[in-house]
Amino acid sequence: MLPLLRKSPAGRIVNVSSGLGSLAFNSDPSCSGYNTKFIGYNASKTALNMLTVQLAYELRGTRIKVNSANPGYTKTDLNDNQGVQPVEVGAIEATRLALLDDDDPTGRSFFKDGPEPW
Repeated sequence: MLPLLRKSPAGRIVNVSSGLGSLAFNSDPSCSGYNTKFIGYNASKTALNMLTVQLAYELRGTRIKVNSANPGYTKTDLNDNQGVQPVEVGAIEATRLALLDDDDPTGRSFFKDGPEPW
């Protein structure tokens, strides 16, 4: 896909991550997800966040933006639809990142309220 993205006037890569992939949140007892320790899920989202950073670095100087979106605790089959919001709300941040302007950031993680710590 990278050759096609390079031809695009505004290529965007949006990785769907999670606050559970944030090292800062996982190590802070005051964070809401602190006690949620799904080793495989959390580790895979942390790895995805690193991939975001690495791709953004590799694509620096291009018009391609690479970011991670945290959709929040969304009702999906993964959590037996126990999330607190519908998929349409969870998709808002990923959609926003897919439509970033050229002067917007790359290599960052975002939640609906703004940037998130890695």
